[in-house]
Parts: sequence; C-alpha cells; structure tokens
Amino acid sequence: MNPLLQSLARLQARTEPRLIFFGLSALAAVWFGFIGVSVAAADQIVKRSGYYVMLFTLVLWVVALGRLWRARAPSAPLPRRELFFAGLAVALLTLMALTAEPFRSKVLYDEFVLQATAFNMHYFRDVATMVRGYDVLGVFLSTDNYLDKRPYFFPFLLSLVHDFTGYRIANAFALNAVLLPVSLGLAYFQGRRLAGLLGGFCAVLLLGSLPLLAQNATGSGMELLNVCMLLGVTALAAAWLRSPDETRLSALVLGAVLLAQTRYESALYAAAAAAVILLGWWRTRRIVLSWPAVLAPLLLVPYALQNKVLAHSPVLWELKDNQDTRFSTAYLADNLRGAGNFFFSTTPAFANSVLLSVLGFAGLLWVLWRLVRARPALRFADPDHTALFCFGLCMAANTILILFYYWSKLDDPMAARFSLPFYLVLTFAAVLLCSQLDKKFRVFPILLTGLCLYTLGVSASQIGYHLYSHLGTDELQWESRYVASRPPGNRIVITNKSTLPWLLEKTPSILISRARQVADRLQYQLREHTFSEILVIQSLRPTTVQGDHQLLAEDLLPPGFHLEQLGEKRFGTKLTRISRLVAIDDSVLPMLKSAGPAGD
Repeated sequence: MNPLLQSLARLQARTEPRLIFFGLSALAAVWFGFIGVSVAAADQIVKRSGYYVMLFTLVLWVVALGRLWRARAPSAPLPRRELFFAGLAVALLTLMALTAEPFRSKVLYDEFVLQATAFNMHYFRDVATMVRGYDVLGVFLSTDNYLDKRPYFFPFLLSLVHDFTGYRIANAFALNAVLLPVSLGLAYFQGRRLAGLLGGFCAVLLLGSLPLLAQNATGSGMELLNVCMLLGVTALAAAWLRSPDETRLSALVLGAVLLAQTRYESALYAAAAAAVILLGWWRTRRIVLSWPAVLAPLLLVPYALQNKVLAHSPVLWELKDNQDTRFSTAYLADNLRGAGNFFFSTTPAFANSVLLSVLGFAGLLWVLWRLVRARPALRFADPDHTALFCFGLCMAANTILILFYYWSKLDDPMAARFSLPFYLVLTFAAVLLCSQLDKKFRVFPILLTGLCLYTLGVSASQIGYHLYSHLGTDELQWESRYVASRPPGNRIVITNKSTLPWLLEKTPSILISRARQVADRLQYQLREHTFSEILVIQSLRPTTVQGDHQLLAEDLLPPGFHLEQLGEKRFGTKLTRISRLVAIDDSVLPMLKSAGPAGD
C-alpha cells in the first residue's frame, strides 16, 4: 500500500474513536449544563467543584503550552536591537500606567466581589462570595456565601497568588500589574505578525497609551485578564492555522475554555475558536482531535451551570426600579450616543484615546473596503489575518451585544471598561492602516514620532488626572485609612455601604439596616466587650444654603442607640461620618423585637 495511504488510514483509525468520545462529551455537557440539573443543584455543584475543574483546566493548558513551546518550528531570532527597543517600549508604558494611576479599586463594589470570591477560593476552595465573616478563635471565617454572577477565572488566579504568597488585598493589584506588560508584549507580537516592525510598535504605543488600560491595570477587576486572554488565544489560533496538529489544537481549545470564563460575554469567543478549528480541518482535509479537545465541552459545564443560576436569580441582575430585562432594543439609542461621546470626546474626564479612535475607525473602514473589493478566500489567507478576522468579528459582536444591555453607556465611567475588546479591534485595524500608509508614502518614522508625542503630550497627562477613577471609592479609601489609624483591636463596623471592603480586611461588618434588627446582640457585645469598639459609618446630605446637613433617612439608627462622633469628612456636597457606638438603651429592645424576628 502507498505510504501516504497507510498514514491516512492510521490517522483515521486514531481519530474516529475520539470523534465518538467528543460527541458523547458534547451531549453530556449539554445535558448536565442546560437540562438535567436543577437550579439549586447547579448552585451547589459550581460552589463545591468549580475550583477543581478550573484548576484541572489550567494545568492542562500550561502543559499544552509547554509542549507547544518545545514543538515550535526553528526560526531566526529577532534582532537584539529590535528586542531591546520593544522591551523598552513595553517597560516605559507599563511604568507610566502603574505610577500615574493609584492602586485601588476603580469600579464600585464589582472588584470587591471578585476579591471576596478569591478569598473563599483561597481559604475554602468554594466558588462563592462572602456576605458575613467573623473571627472565631483567631481564624476569620466566612459564614454566609452566595454564588455570584461574575465568571471566576480571575478570582481563581488571584486565589493562586494568595496560595503562594499569603492572603493580601494588594495581591489583586499585583496580578493586574503583571498582566499589563504581558498584554503589551502580546500586542507587539500580534502587531509584528500582521505588519512587521511598524505594526509591532504601533500596536504597543496605541494600546499602551490608552488610559482605560492603565485604569484597569492598577485596579482589581477582571478586564485586563480578558484583554490578555483575547490576545493570547488569537495568537494560538494563528499558530493552529499555520500548522494544524494535536499540540496546537490542545493549546487553542483549552485557552478558549479559560477565555470563556473570564468575562460575562467571553463565551462568544468559543464561536471564533470553533470557526478557526473548522478552517484548519478544511485546509488540511483531515480532522485533528486531541484528548483535551474531547474534554473541552465538559470543562465548560460549570460555566453553563453558573449562567443557569444567574438566569433564575433576578436579584443578581441589579436592574433599576423601572427595568425588568437586561437586554432590550429600548437601551440601544442611549447606548449609541454614549459610545459616540466616549470614543471621540476630548475631555480628560473619560479614559479614552481620541487618536486610537480616529485611526481605528479609519482602519476599520479601510479593512471593510478591502474585504468587499478583494473578496479573499479564507482558505488561502494569511493565518494571522484569518485568526484576527475571526476573533475580531466576535469582539465586534460583543460590542454590539452590550449596546442592547441596560447598563452600557460607555460615557459612564463605570461602564467604559466594556469597550476594551473593541479597542483591540481598533488597535489592529489602525496597525493595518498604518502599514498600508507606510507602503505607499514611507512614513514609518513620522508615524512612530507622532504616536510617541501623543503618548507623552496627551495620554500621560490624561492618565495622571485619572478623573474617571473617582467613582465613589474615595469615601471607602478614607474610611479604611481612618479606621486603620485607630489603636489596634478587634472591632465590628456598621456601615451604610457594602460590608465587603471590611470583610476583605478580616474585619466583621454588618449593614445599618441589619444593626436595627440585632440591637439586642449589639447590646450584649457592648456589655461583654466582645469587640474593642463598634464603629458606625453614616452619610449626611446638605439641607440649607448655609451648609447645614442632616443624616440620610436610611442611615438613621433608633433613638436608643448612643453614638460618639469620631471623625467627619466632606465628599462633594455630602459628609461621611464615623462614630463609635457606646450604648443601647433597654427600652429600644422590646420595640425592635415586636417588629419581627431578625433571623440569623
């Protein structure tokens, strides 16, 4: 028999069983993820097993990346001079971002929820966010938890950092600080693959000068991990298209599984990965399957179960009072206006880049014109362009999807982060346009000089202002610093905001509404000196033009609660006050008990 036919026969014999197992795996994943498990059971399964499935997936991916590195084709190394200047650009842009923006949570409460999930994953291996926590015999225990709506790949990575270095709130910022140069390095790699030396430096300067990237690099959110994974998986997709084999398939599929669990909408990129895999099979006229690819549908079951819980938990949707759905065409008009205002506004109040928007949208128009005019056959297209085209389509679809979301006005500083995937599309569209301009007019030095001047003259000062980062966290920062300045001791904080910032510092905390219900327990703790002090945080609003203030109605405690004021600070027109609870009258307790049971 012909040797080629023998090889094909052996390949078919090896592939057919894997195809069968892949079909069974996909059917099992659909049944477990969408049909056969109740909402209550799904909640418990994700809480108890989600950590271990994620760990197994990550280990498989690291092994696949190691094999891919060892199996890479020999190629000429990059010139040392190029490596030096590329590394210098990445280092300087990273330094600018990490020193100009303060390290602190930037998006109110979202980042605290992620850190609280990482807390439980580190200490208890549970995918759950803590609601209450207390010190029991010297150990701070999370005593009440729920399955949050946010994907948990970032909290999982943060829990690993805690595992190796010890639990610290600062670890979340350190993780993002590391992800920034990795993302910029991947952007340089992708830009160079697309358009040579000019493309690499354009990509780094355009993306690295984006204030929104700096904002997330010095925060504790999951957005930068999403950017890093998008760039990495796109590069793996191109590697697969260049030489389809089992090693590259495993790295691509496992990377796509992790990417799908990075942000809410990131599951869309599984479609891009599937399209790239099918294209690779079509090009080689054979089906390549690896065992990690066979297992991939099952590895996504926790993600499906988590979304099932979310779909049946409207309280997690965080809708406004006049809204009853997360996605609607009614939100489109306002979101479009907000997007236009954000991308092209010149005010430093937004974390945008006008230069990137102008070049990016111009590049998009040029790319679309070339596609209509040339109609390239994808089978013979360049692997890097094809991979970017597939994932870019999904990034654009992701952006279109969020325009129908109830809270996606990009000129809202708390929603601006949703634009980061589309900024990647704009970046590489601009790279392709700049490459084309250089071919026609040889403007490489002028383009790079202009990008450097924009970075230093506009972006650096815009990042330094960081006006968009003051989103209600100023009060939390002051409260934390004030309490930290007090004499050491065990205390409980009664707050008018979220309890999470205090729980993350291993300080017990309850809400004011809860304090009204458990007055008898607080009175007992005061008498028994369970805590060295009980602090109360309240807000006051202005009532007269002379500057008089009064407590917000929702922050009032019953008259029998006696407070000693400790500190007060103005934030805008509002005051934040910290007091110490010194006594609770017995006369308050019967009135509170008659209002109904407080619960546990």
